[in-house]
Formats: sequence, structure tokens, C-alpha cells
Amino acid sequence: MLLKFVRFVNLLLVALTLGMTFCHALEYPGKVKLTGPEWLTLQHNVYVAFGVVGAVIEVTAIATTWIVFAQIRSWKAARVLTLLAALCATAALGVWFGWVDPVNTALNAWTPETLPDNWMRFRDRWEAGHAVSAALFLLAFSALVVALLSETETPQRRFLS
Repeated sequence: MLLKFVRFVNLLLVALTLGMTFCHALEYPGKVKLTGPEWLTLQHNVYVAFGVVGAVIEVTAIATTWIVFAQIRSWKAARVLTLLAALCATAALGVWFGWVDPVNTALNAWTPETLPDNWMRFRDRWEAGHAVSAALFLLAFSALVVALLSETETPQRRFLS
């Protein structure tokens, strides 16, 4: 029963993280039309909760994925898929640290007046990092769902379908 609860929480947290990263990816076509000062104002004001609430959700999603993996004992499809999910989610955090965080650090010090001439390179790197994270969390979420589905099929159900 505890494993089912942890799996539910895990799936919920991974879905929320996928939603956050997918939203970032969907915003790109609109954000590419903004001027530098408009983009910077948006970055400084819209994503405040992402840094705190989003970080807690994402890190907890990753941790619970590894916990679920550790709880599944036999090397069946569910364990392999959960390992894939854990690796993808962990890689997404690595992408954030490698691509997104350096941009966040730089732009936190900028004002519209001090915006560098190459600000678009920073914007594109920030957006690319979130797009890669979204793809990795889509894989993680999908693997977790398929892992659960792989455990629901019984011999009687296979015979009847």
C-alpha cells in the first residue's frame, strides 16, 4: 500500500514538473517577439514562484522516482521503465544546472539599462534548456505511466482482450 501511495505522489509530481517545463517551451514563440527590456521584465517578474515552489516539486519528483525504483524488486518492465524515468528526470535537473541556471544567475544582475547586446543568446539558451528538460520529463512521465500499465495486465485479461 505504501508503494502505491509513493507511486501516486511520484506520478503527480513528475506530471507537475512536466507541465512547468512544457509551459516554458510553449512560451518561446511569444517571447522571441519581445524586446530585450520586455523579456527581462518578464523573466524578473513571472517566474518568481518557479524558483522556489517549482524547485521543490522537481527535486521531490526526482527523489520519489528513485524511491519507487528502489521499491520495485524484480527486474521486470516496471523496474526498467522506472529506472529510465529516474535517469531522464535526473538528467533534466543536470540540464537545468548546466544550461538554465547560468542564464538565471546572469540575468538576475541585469536591469533594462544594463542588458548586454548578446541578451538573445542568453534567452535562446534558457529556452533550449527548458525545451530539453520538457522532453526528458515527457519521457520520464511516459515511462512511469507505461510501468504502471505493465503491472495491470493479468493472464486472464490478456486472454479476454
